[in-house]
Amino acid sequence: MAQHTDRYIPADTNGGWPFAGAVVLLAIACIATVAVIHRNTYKHPTDVTWHGPGSGDAPSASGSTAPAH
Repeated sequence: MAQHTDRYIPADTNGGWPFAGAVVLLAIACIATVAVIHRNTYKHPTDVTWHGPGSGDAPSASGSTAPAH
């Protein structure tokens, strides 16, 4: 009989942790960036200052509701 050769090779299943960590850090960075941008630029629609000058949706100085040309 031939000699038995053990061919079992254990799997290296822990090799993806650096990549997974980088993805998680990227997701956290994206969430933080969106939160900062939203906090600095968002104005509620009932805020009286959200109609900026030149936006075209602010009432004209004459009091009429028609846009000034």
